[in-house]
Amino acid sequence: MRLWLSLFGLLCVAIVRPTLAQEVAVGITSTAPPFVEVDAEGRLTGGFNVELARLLCQRMGRPCSLEKTGFPQLLTRIEEGTFQIGFANLLKNAEREQKMLFSAPIWRSTSSFVSRAGSPVVDPAKARRNGRICVVHKSQQEAFIADQPGPQAHLVPTASHADLFDALTNGRCDAALLPTVHVLSFLASPAGSNYDYSGPPLQEPRLSGNVHIVVAKSRPELLDSLNAAIAAINRDGSYRALIARFFPFDIL
Repeated sequence: MRLWLSLFGLLCVAIVRPTLAQEVAVGITSTAPPFVEVDAEGRLTGGFNVELARLLCQRMGRPCSLEKTGFPQLLTRIEEGTFQIGFANLLKNAEREQKMLFSAPIWRSTSSFVSRAGSPVVDPAKARRNGRICVVHKSQQEAFIADQPGPQAHLVPTASHADLFDALTNGRCDAALLPTVHVLSFLASPAGSNYDYSGPPLQEPRLSGNVHIVVAKSRPELLDSLNAAIAAINRDGSYRALIARFFPFDIL
């Protein structure tokens, strides 16, 4: 009997271990709604990126553990491989391509300035010279403002979009530059009632383009599986249905 129990135990371990080994660590940046929603303890409860991650993991047939993180931390952990997949609404550039793999495009992004309603429209070419600009650290928007002439103090990096909006409303900056869709929930909130887009969305190549999911370079097989899942949800209409739940316009 003891021998049989021992063999049964070894068989269970052999069955369980491969399943555990297939679990994928997924990082999701703590951006504002509609991309991420959290409970009172800060745990992920929903939002577009969370629901998309769950849908894609289901289509890949992979158990995934989802973890909320900051934007700079996600990039670092994707490079290290402690996150295998990352959702950060990222645009592709040459520097990032050296450090991580990019999925097929999932939607198209533009960037916009936001400032107090009634303020002079921000001139994109003179933004840093004319005022303090909040941006998310390590973002394309930060790189764009950093390349402009103007006082160093006029570049105000923040850890997340939530911190960016806090800095804007608390007077630490005169305007903020961030992806256009990320402003929607802020403008609809009580804190954003006195703010608005400043000028039209920017079409500058560094600030607009296709958004991708990122994958650790050590896991190219995950990229193939992820791209197949993206193609599948586009074919069967489930992706457009998800988009319609969270956005008042088409983001594809």
